[in-house]
Amino acid sequence: MIRSKLLTAALTAFGCIGAAHALPVVYQGTLVSGVPASGSVGGTSWADEAASLVDFWRFSGVPGDTVSITVTRGSAALDPAFSLYFGTTNADGAFFLNDADWGGLVFLTFRDDDIQNPGPGGDPSLNTYLLPFAGNYTLAIGGFNSTTSGEYNYNLSYVAQPIPEPEISLLMAGGLCGLAWYGRRTRRAGRLKDERPDAGPARAT
Repeated sequence: MIRSKLLTAALTAFGCIGAAHALPVVYQGTLVSGVPASGSVGGTSWADEAASLVDFWRFSGVPGDTVSITVTRGSAALDPAFSLYFGTTNADGAFFLNDADWGGLVFLTFRDDDIQNPGPGGDPSLNTYLLPFAGNYTLAIGGFNSTTSGEYNYNLSYVAQPIPEPEISLLMAGGLCGLAWYGRRTRRAGRLKDERPDAGPARAT
């Protein structure tokens, strides 16, 4: 996988692939909560914004869901980093930006050096991040300040937690109880009014 990426980058550098024929972003796959994933990236690809040496993954969610994402290096020489976006894209990889909107993607956040490990920098980790939108998300993983620009393997952990239901259920139950109490009170007030004897005409003074 990484060899084909390196070949593409080399061909682009030598002008064999012109700007008009640049390659679109290709996703490695769809992340599944609790299922480990892995890949390989260039050592400085994220910092250099070289999309051909960056791995792109997708997943879906809804507002209120939380996700935890951790990327760990397969070699002490790799310094991994990642960016998170809302949306998916098949745009030209030449437009890749690691800290801004691009190709129809909305930039959300990036992580780097959250977990200290032997070697340059640290590993990125995003814990219980609250998803703001309903739909597909894109995760872009690459190298930041690795020992060399060569091929490096990484491991990816992705865990999603759906929006908590107990709080919503309690609020709904409380609202229904309030409506029921108000309904009973209204019906009782109406019944007492109907049963109250008429006071009759006012007395003459």
